[in-house]
Amino acid sequence: MVIRKILENHIRVVMEPMENYRSVSIGVWLEAGSADENKENNGVAHVVEHMLFKGTERRSAREIADEMAAIGDNLDAYTSKECTCYYTRTLGEYAYEALDILGDMLQHAKIDGEDLRKELGVVLDEMDMYEDDADELCHELLQKEVWGDHPLGYIISGEKEVVRNFSASTVRRFMEDYYTGDHMLISVAGNFEPDKMLAAIEMIFGTVRPGSKTLSRPDPVYRPVMVCRHKDIEQMHLDLAFDAIPYEHEDKYVLSVVNSILGGNGNSRLFQEVREDKGLAYSIYSYGSSFKNCGLFQIYAAMAPRQTDKVLDAILEAVDRMKRVPVSEHELELTKRQICTELYLGSESTHNRMDVNAKTWIYMEKEESLEQIADKVRQVSAGDIQRFMETYVDFNKISGAFVGNFSDMDADQVNEVLARWKIPQKIHKEDI
Repeated sequence: MVIRKILENHIRVVMEPMENYRSVSIGVWLEAGSADENKENNGVAHVVEHMLFKGTERRSAREIADEMAAIGDNLDAYTSKECTCYYTRTLGEYAYEALDILGDMLQHAKIDGEDLRKELGVVLDEMDMYEDDADELCHELLQKEVWGDHPLGYIISGEKEVVRNFSASTVRRFMEDYYTGDHMLISVAGNFEPDKMLAAIEMIFGTVRPGSKTLSRPDPVYRPVMVCRHKDIEQMHLDLAFDAIPYEHEDKYVLSVVNSILGGNGNSRLFQEVREDKGLAYSIYSYGSSFKNCGLFQIYAAMAPRQTDKVLDAILEAVDRMKRVPVSEHELELTKRQICTELYLGSESTHNRMDVNAKTWIYMEKEESLEQIADKVRQVSAGDIQRFMETYVDFNKISGAFVGNFSDMDADQVNEVLARWKIPQKIHKEDI
């Protein structure tokens, strides 16, 4: 049973006791990410995440690491476009020690100028790592271009020339605005007693300021683009995108079925046709990127540069066929069974339950049980899939990002493929 509470300082608490489990997963979520930044502080949410591990008034960075090592050495964090999450997994008997460490980090972090200077060096190295990760770069580049100057298009880690000049006051100011009760949610799942856990959360987090800064996120405007980034690497990385749906949308279960059939797993059409049957690409898959007010449906592939036009053509052919030809009853039922199986298997992880419960409250107006979700997946019809494809998968508005060595790719052949499918966007050689 999922239990929801709201503390006096507006912190949302969601708990799910899970019998017969030894572990407990705890996550502290902040509705604060790169979408809440501006050009002058882009990257600060990610830097805050780093700085919270550098020590508090009670604990040094080493003591945080040592104490967590003693109870499982499983404390981590990540920053996304709309949220930052600090999470851990440990045994039930150590849950309150882990909760105390998290509470100390989030409320009493020492944002020291010298520590910040050193950590910015680490952050800049991490940014270099992402720059070397071509598939991640391709994904970020595409979202940056389709949303233009809107904060949702900002690179999560920021731009180097901005990040390297951050001061301690920049970091503190962001925390003062967003690390408050109004923007905080604590999710716990696993082996614990609800009343005891709630009392511990109130004791540790009850002093967090409620806050007064409301989230202000204007809807981004999607624009179809084709963008290229030259990198001297062996493979060409391709990411395509269609303007799709936000996280909380009536078609989200249709999207999950569409994604699974088209490119969501190893028996999907794209994987079987482009990789297994034609041998054109090593990696190929589709995925949804959904946010509060918007979303994208994306398709990624990595291939030898000389195969780019063939892979692009094969992807567009598979997408077009899915628009034109209704999915067979056999394929539809197989896919829905697979999604429901993965849903139930995922529910056996305390970390997954912690994660799902948190995102459900952040992004959705009401809670849904596993059975309700599975029922809605089972109700998706072939007609729903065709309606979704017709509504959101529009070749006139397709976007694409290409990252790789263009000396081995024939841009004219790629543009011929785009023209053959009547796609108005083109690769411009002067951009390569």
